[in-house]
Amino acid sequence: MPYWGLYATTKAALEKMVEIYAAECAKTAVRVNLIDPGPIRTGMRAKAFPGEDPETLAKPADIAPLFLEMLRPDYQENGDMVHFKEWKTRPRQKA
Repeated sequence: MPYWGLYATTKAALEKMVEIYAAECAKTAVRVNLIDPGPIRTGMRAKAFPGEDPETLAKPADIAPLFLEMLRPDYQENGDMVHFKEWKTRPRQKA
């Protein structure tokens, strides 16, 4: 997409930073992961894609359960990028 170079560059840098930091923390209790929310119904998105139907997009609150799952003490993944679209289709364990 034209004019999105800086945005894409910062996202790529964040992915690499998480990968490296996760490796550095691998022998500790710290877990480092990244959430890819995908298209979300935000003001920034509406300005960037004015013709898009916002009703087809997840709301920011829809992603909250993913953040909560990853904050649980028993969440052991490290160095992962979790894609919200894939995560929301996975079966859930009861807490």
